[in-house]
Amino acid sequence: MPPFITSYGGGLDPATGAYALSARLQSIMVSIINVGEFIGAVSSFLVGDHLGRKGSFLIAMACVVVGTILQLAHVSLGELLVGRLILGYAVGLISCVVPLYIADCAPPHLRGALVSMYQFCVGQGLLLGVIVDNGTHNRTDSGSYRIPMAVQLIFPLIVVPGLLTFVPESPRWLLSKFKGDKARSALARLHGNRPEIIEGEVAIIKGSIEADEATGRSSWREIFRWGPEGRKAYLGMALQALQQATGINFITGYGIVFFFQIGFKTAFLIQIGLYLIANPALWISQYLTDKLGRRTVIMISGVLTAAVLFVVGGCGLATDKGRSIEKLIVAMVYLFLVFFNLGWGPTVWVVTSEISTGKNRNKLMALSTGTNWLFNWLVSFTFPYLFDTTAANLGPKIGFLYGSLTLAATAWVYWFLPETAGRTLEEIHYMFEQGVPAREFKSTVIEQPTSMTLEDQKIAQAQVEEDIGVPQMHGQLGLA
Repeated sequence: MPPFITSYGGGLDPATGAYALSARLQSIMVSIINVGEFIGAVSSFLVGDHLGRKGSFLIAMACVVVGTILQLAHVSLGELLVGRLILGYAVGLISCVVPLYIADCAPPHLRGALVSMYQFCVGQGLLLGVIVDNGTHNRTDSGSYRIPMAVQLIFPLIVVPGLLTFVPESPRWLLSKFKGDKARSALARLHGNRPEIIEGEVAIIKGSIEADEATGRSSWREIFRWGPEGRKAYLGMALQALQQATGINFITGYGIVFFFQIGFKTAFLIQIGLYLIANPALWISQYLTDKLGRRTVIMISGVLTAAVLFVVGGCGLATDKGRSIEKLIVAMVYLFLVFFNLGWGPTVWVVTSEISTGKNRNKLMALSTGTNWLFNWLVSFTFPYLFDTTAANLGPKIGFLYGSLTLAATAWVYWFLPETAGRTLEEIHYMFEQGVPAREFKSTVIEQPTSMTLEDQKIAQAQVEEDIGVPQMHGQLGLA
């Protein structure tokens, strides 16, 4: 937007005839939010452990409000950057806590689809942002960029009342804090008034927590030492880093700039179409992740994504870069986001939330999510220097770089990533403890019971009778 560009030291680029910021300013402005996201993610284990999942959401919403107000009220570049940093902290915190919360509450057969909804909602946010930008970009005053900033204040107004009224706290977190009654109330909100299911869940979660406590407290040393916990940390961090190696952030962070610089004047409309076309892939992914498995979906997504990136790179080698080449690049970018949304986008968050099990659950998720934002920043910071005509001037040839990295990432998934579809979190944790090889996770039969033993049922029955005063519960748990 020209008013924004001219307010912060940009101007008319004689090479393209379009308003543009320098590569340095683009890097700083776009990547500063990634710094906040990284801090929010790696600190989420502290916030989440002390305040719970709901408390973390409330802190994030407060940061959204503060960060947005600073951006709206700014009179200098410094205030704008501080606002983006705080807003980034909120995004980082949310990105870690949301998948954990869903995985905590969802049944195994729905967990993949529900965690994938996180990526779908991210997509809707991106789409809304571009629609608002398109509606204001022709304004000649500061409203062209301040109105899109102000829209962010809508979300706390929607989320906070829901958190304070009907959204339950994570039953796992409540039980880890010895709040059994509140955990049962939360499970009742999730399962309805079904005491036998609720007590079964309580018994399983308690058993898992007690088994973790028997091996000691949550420890960073275990995470950074090779073993079950170190393996989980490596898998989560590597998977999130490799997701960013696909170059997705050059589409979400620089898509409009990219389309302008390859010659399209309707970049905002192209970006709106991009998000609209790619949305159905997220719905398909919700089905495929449970039907075909996490590994298969990610590998199919990786091969297809790499293929279109190589085509984009090939377009950069064309000597006659006419309109047909420009249109082919746009078509390939559309296919890129469709294929990315089939697997690498949503399924990575599903897997990292599932392998973050046991006593180090919060720390593991914080590390993997922090890695995502660290590499997100790396892509955001380096892209202008790689792409711009004033720097490395790779242009569309950057597709060769990201395509090669995507193929390498897909090969890594084949050799190292375990299949977690259809497993309870307790089963996944057990297989890591037993050192099951990655490609044997799917076929491994868990001999240990994953439901209540007879003794557990007796304890659960006694607890139900004590809590709700129903001695007639005999027989409802199969003990009469």
